[in-house]
Amino acid sequence: MSGITDEAGKVFSDNARTLAPAAVGSQVALMSSISIIYEPKVKYHVGNKPPPRISDSILGWLPPLVHTKEPELLDKIGLDAVAFLRFNRLMRWLFTGIAGLTCAVLIPINVTYNLQHVKAKKRDALSMLTIRDVSGDLLYAHVAVSYLITLMIIGFVHIHWKEMVRLRRRWFRSPEYLESFYARTLTVLRVPKKNQSDEGLKAIFESTKVPYPTTSVHIGRKVGKLPQLIDYHNATVREFEGVLVKYLKGGKLGRKRPTIRIGGTCGIGGMKKDAIDHYTAKLQRTEGAIEEYRRQIDTRKAENYGFASMAAVPFAHVVAKILKGKHPKGTTIELAPNPKDIIWENMNKSEGELARKKTVGFAILAAACFFNTVPLFIISILANLESLRAYIPFLDQWAEASPKSFAFISGVLPPTVSGIFGFFLPIIMRWLTQYMGALTNSRLDRAVIARYYTFLVISQLIIFTLIGVIFNSVKEIIEQIGRKASFQEILKNMHTIGLQYRFRSLQWISTVPPLLFVVLYKLYINRVFLPAFQYFIPTEEEIRLARVHSERADARGNRLGKRFGHPALHADLFTPMLHAKMMPLLSQVYQGKIGKDEAKMDEYGGQKLEAQVVPGGIKIAAVTQV
Repeated sequence: MSGITDEAGKVFSDNARTLAPAAVGSQVALMSSISIIYEPKVKYHVGNKPPPRISDSILGWLPPLVHTKEPELLDKIGLDAVAFLRFNRLMRWLFTGIAGLTCAVLIPINVTYNLQHVKAKKRDALSMLTIRDVSGDLLYAHVAVSYLITLMIIGFVHIHWKEMVRLRRRWFRSPEYLESFYARTLTVLRVPKKNQSDEGLKAIFESTKVPYPTTSVHIGRKVGKLPQLIDYHNATVREFEGVLVKYLKGGKLGRKRPTIRIGGTCGIGGMKKDAIDHYTAKLQRTEGAIEEYRRQIDTRKAENYGFASMAAVPFAHVVAKILKGKHPKGTTIELAPNPKDIIWENMNKSEGELARKKTVGFAILAAACFFNTVPLFIISILANLESLRAYIPFLDQWAEASPKSFAFISGVLPPTVSGIFGFFLPIIMRWLTQYMGALTNSRLDRAVIARYYTFLVISQLIIFTLIGVIFNSVKEIIEQIGRKASFQEILKNMHTIGLQYRFRSLQWISTVPPLLFVVLYKLYINRVFLPAFQYFIPTEEEIRLARVHSERADARGNRLGKRFGHPALHADLFTPMLHAKMMPLLSQVYQGKIGKDEAKMDEYGGQKLEAQVVPGGIKIAAVTQV
């Protein structure tokens, strides 16, 4: 009986060595075929920045991709998009260099060692390429290559960091940046209660003794339920549009005016009203309430954040660099982001509230990451389908009947399951990071990437590996019990198990320097590249020739307050829209004089469209497409 078991174990072991390379190959083939499927997409462009011309041929997208240089891209798509493309280029060169180095040096060493020292039955085409069975002094070749890989990474990153600093300097000096208002604005966070006024903000800057004064300041004001009121108004507009379009369908009035039941439940009870009159009155009330709310904003309670504009872009960067790490009057002063990037609901959080939310957020994040190890266990099982053939008859029958399909599924199923579960974790991380107080969408994106990367390193390199080791160890123990091995023999065989570090010799010290190289280079980046990337460091001539804005010009029209006030204070309200062919029917819908006006439509890129003013003062815009 034991002989049959041993023979079966050898058969399964040989099959595993045969099918593992096939499974990996099937995964490579599938992913490669998916990656080459590319459909060029044409997006609408804004203003005078059209994309490079693309021919109609199937490969017409390649010449612009190859020949369009970074200065042109910087002008057309902006610095963020150029940085993303450069990062992809960095990854391409890194993976190509590492693959070339390891294939040229390590694979010949591993293959040669396996052919000379490992029996044919205990090796396969995949394991021969790896370090799995290599031992002795040849391991120092792998250590040496790790030095070369580390130096290669540092070299490539250094080259691209220098280029990114050059691009950043070019961006700081571009007309688009120099003419933007936010580029010369500073954000003031954690403003103490006694300084929560425009005069208090001025006093904070006057106490810093910075070389350039502010041209205007603006303390944030509580907006209360104004954002919800605007959302309520805009939802009402969409409901009103639906009623009008249905009533005027076909270019003529419907048989009956639409009605709506107010106060009922499931269509029962309540009061029936004319829907058009109801929505018209409702919009009139909400618009009036919003305008009144906005007029009274200066009398509302101040927030604990504000903004200050400087006379020129270089002045703002100089002041921000001087005040970095300093906290005048307990505040934090830094360069202001683009207002469109701000997460406004997080701007007014106190330190206590932020600490509480961060604690709760990290606890939930840790729990989410912990429970995400469950799919890792499932993936580990799927990655070892071949090892389960001895215990699950269905798998053995499938593998015998169709070895190619079995190998394909063994290779494709684990990454598929991993991808499905991995889709949701970044979404959860993004929501938690916003809950924990991220101030801008840019910072939110950076935090999510950093946390997701950390999770992947811990889960894939440590937890997933441990699960695989435990899985294989349990399988080995079961097989030895089946062969009626003694307890001492089982313990003796448990030494192939990985993730053990024997420190009996000093050979491990040779692997430490690459880690030190990375840490030292990170410190170098923070000292040399980061300040040049974060701040516009002007020359004396640039300061002398900088376009200077006067305090009077900035104060005129409350420019800072309008640009950096809460969006709810200045956002254009939705305007009901109708197809232009339906507009003449409005005189029949409403009894009374119909006026003419214009309406600014954010949905149409800020265009002004012809509009009619119906009784009650509500505008209805005419559009050619809806």
